Amino acid sequence: MDEFQDMTNHHTITRPPRIFLPENFRVTDWSSLQPWYDELLARLIQSAEDLRTWFRHRSELEAVVADDLAWRYIHMTRFTDDQAASESYRFFVEELQPRIAPLTDSLNRKAMESRYLGELQRLPGYDILIRNLQKEIDLFREENIPLFTEINLEQQKYNRIAGAMTITFRGQELTLQQAGVLLQEPDRVLREEVYRLITARRLQDREQLDALFTRLVRLRHQVAVNAGFANFRDYMFKALGRFDYTVQDCYDFHEAVRLHVVPQLNRLMEARKANMKLTALRPWDKAADVLGRAPLRAFHNGAELAEKGIKCFARIHPYLGYCLQTMREMGHLDLESRKNKAPGGYNYPLAELGIPFIFMNATSTLRDIVTLMHEGGHAAHNFLTRNLELYHFKSTPSETAELASMGMELISMEAWDEFFPQ
Repeated sequence: MDEFQDMTNHHTITRPPRIFLPENFRVTDWSSLQPWYDELLARLIQSAEDLRTWFRHRSELEAVVADDLAWRYIHMTRFTDDQAASESYRFFVEELQPRIAPLTDSLNRKAMESRYLGELQRLPGYDILIRNLQKEIDLFREENIPLFTEINLEQQKYNRIAGAMTITFRGQELTLQQAGVLLQEPDRVLREEVYRLITARRLQDREQLDALFTRLVRLRHQVAVNAGFANFRDYMFKALGRFDYTVQDCYDFHEAVRLHVVPQLNRLMEARKANMKLTALRPWDKAADVLGRAPLRAFHNGAELAEKGIKCFARIHPYLGYCLQTMREMGHLDLESRKNKAPGGYNYPLAELGIPFIFMNATSTLRDIVTLMHEGGHAAHNFLTRNLELYHFKSTPSETAELASMGMELISMEAWDEFFPQ
């Protein structure tokens, strides 16, 4: 709460003062970055305090680089038809990442080889940091650097292809997300027409997407083989830092879902078919209300979604409302679906500033509310970690991150009457 009181005294949140890089430093090209990596690699470390300072300086450099990549990615996904945004992202992936990767590995090895590392291991957070550094060293292979470049560029192609997909329904051009809202309409004939239009549009790019998927499978498999793994699944299991459970635990969970969840889902589908008085349940029947009622309209546009979301969060705790309101005031919300916007949604942490960016493709549905609650949970997590000592401390494994986001989906339900007043 003290941090909340302090932060609300400022109209605009600014990044903390830099201690290593110049205040006006910006990532431009490799010549601007390389000297800072070289300095860290060459620095003589003669005490545990020297090593801790070294970690802080490295953290600052990597946070600045991470934020630069973040904004390039954000702009590229917001406007997939913007050639300048696309080229900016491509420049980082092709020109900077391949040079940063081997130096990052060298920094990891320098840290792990320091005689003073054991003294820091007793400090909060450093034990997990050290474990992750060792994981990164174990996974790094020089020959994988160009493969990761190619993977990132192939993924960019997917965003461009998917972002351009629209249908024309009764004279109106709609994104696939906007069209998907019509699958909730009571009129079954209308739903089928929309579903078939959406499917036909996706199939127009079938060959491109199939080829893209095939290339990504090949590239990812080669990354895994190069790193000594039998397959990409096993590689990613380690890359994601899954130290606390095994591949077999996942198989056991899948089997439990097959045995206990799938039959329940089938029963729900049978009940849906019966309630809708259908002889066969079709894909265009899954989102409509079983009693034929008109679909819920939770909001009309992104501005209303943000406003009601802030009120919803504030009712749970004022600090949560403050987080979302701050993001809105800083222009860190892009919520509405539009043409040439990448699909999906994300909360992108911005490590140096500490104020993340939420990207969504909202239309008007209940699912959009859930998505904002989910991404807002991630965002609150970012706010709460913004003052931690090191950049590495702010990056949580997916299980911890999703606890914050999915927990917010549940906790926020008590305030959803902001969207659906009685």
